[in-house]
Formats: sequence, C-alpha cells, structure tokens
Amino acid sequence: MNHRFLISARLLACTLIASSLVVPMASAQDTPEKKPTSKEALKNAKTVSSGENMIRPNPYDKFIALDAALGAGTVKWKEVMNRTEVNIDPDSVKDTKVAIPALLGFRICDGVMAIKARDAEKLNSCADQIEKLGKKLGVTDEDLRRAKMVRSFATRGEWGRVFLELGYLQQDIEAVLQRESGSGSKAPVRKILYAAGWLQGARYTSNLVKDNYNERTGGLLREPLLVKELKADLDGAGLPNVGIVKLISEAMTDLEKLVTVELRKPLSKDSVEAMAKLTSQTVVACVKEAK
Repeated sequence: MNHRFLISARLLACTLIASSLVVPMASAQDTPEKKPTSKEALKNAKTVSSGENMIRPNPYDKFIALDAALGAGTVKWKEVMNRTEVNIDPDSVKDTKVAIPALLGFRICDGVMAIKARDAEKLNSCADQIEKLGKKLGVTDEDLRRAKMVRSFATRGEWGRVFLELGYLQQDIEAVLQRESGSGSKAPVRKILYAAGWLQGARYTSNLVKDNYNERTGGLLREPLLVKELKADLDGAGLPNVGIVKLISEAMTDLEKLVTVELRKPLSKDSVEAMAKLTSQTVVACVKEAK
C-alpha cells in the first residue's frame, strides 16, 4: 500500500509541475460541502476558487521538480529543512486574527518539507504545533483527528499516505474557518494562512534554486499570476496596517516583480538571489512579530 500511494503522489505531483510550467496557476471550483477523494485532495493542493478567489498553494510540486532538474539525491532535504523551518512556541502566541494563521501557514509548509525529507520526527513536531495552533482558532479534537493519523503514518514510514492526510488536515482546518467566518470575525484567517504558506514555500524553493542555479531551475520560480492573486486575497483581508499582513503584502509587491518574466523564460540569477533574501527576511520578521 505504501508503495502504491507513494507512486500516486509522485505522479499527481508531476502532473501539477507540468501544468504549472505551461499555465502558472490552475483553476477549479471549490465546493466545501463535497468531500474530495484522495486523488482530488492532492490535485487541489494548488487551486483557485472562483467563488471566493481562495488559493491553496503547495510547494511539493517545486520540490519534485527540483529533484527532476538536479537529479535524485542532489538535494539533501533534511539539511534544507533543518536550516529553513520556522522555530516557534505555539503556547506563547495569542493573536488568533493574524499571528496564529500565519504561523499555521508556515508550519503546514514545513510539514510538506518534512514529508519530502522523509523525516518522521520533524513531521510529528509540525503536526503537534499545527494541532496546538488550530485549537486556538476553535478547531476541535474531532476536527484535528487527522493530525494523529499524520503522526501514525509517519512513524510507520507510509509517506504517500502521510502526504494525503496532511492535505486533508489542512482542509479540515479550512472547513472550520469557513464555518466560523459567517460573522466576519475569522473571514481573513484563510487568506493569511495561504499567503504565509506560499511565502515559506517560496523561501525553500528560491534558496534551493539560488544554490543550484541554472536556466531550468530558474524557470521553476516563474508564477506571476499566483503571486498576484495571493496578494489580492491578502489585501482583501481588511487588515492592511497589521504588522504581519503588512510585511507579507509589501514583500509580495516586490516578489511579483521578481517572478514576472517572459513566458518560459527563467528568472535571472540576480532575481533568484533577491527572492531568496526577501522571502527569508520576511518569514523571520513575521515570526518575530507573532505575539
């Protein structure tokens, strides 16, 4: 079973890669009421909802693409995670409006990297922190039951299943936020979570491309439409002057310029270096800002 799920995950991730190289952003109608199948959950890891214009960016396609471009075994994924994951104390953070959604986005992205690195210890740490942060947003133990499944499958080394369960866990958290957003009190939360998740993913990929630059790897960072839509969603959260939101929005203004290049052209080496520096500085600043 493990082998079959892993092959399925890789095939679907490669499909996402091929799509993103031709069309920088995929579109699909998102209907929260319908529970997706396992394959649909993975396919929808990066999608736009035409109704709410919500995007679920997923860095896993870029990680697979880097392996394809550089050769399996070139990237030491555990080392990458050790030097890039965010260091947070979920017990000390109280701000449910902005700080916790941003940290959730960062740690969900770190969880995806832990899967790529096949690091059960790191994945379990991410799942623990996602669970703690989710509870502060009103997510119940029942809503978070998949966090336990993520840990269980990781411990058993069933990484394809881990990937799917982490995707489902994110969707379960999103469903709670959608359920709670009727009053407007938590409506911006998903927008912040998605923007933060993409930013940490861009931090991983841009630093890897910087260290392994060529025209093929430079082309993996071209996604102007995705960045534009994420920034528009974030700016629509109605919190333009709140520290973390402002940091991410301002960074995305510059990042959009960096990733906007001619179709099928790679980012220049200078642009990649600027992207790596800006994403790193912004994520670190957001973690410091989180209270």
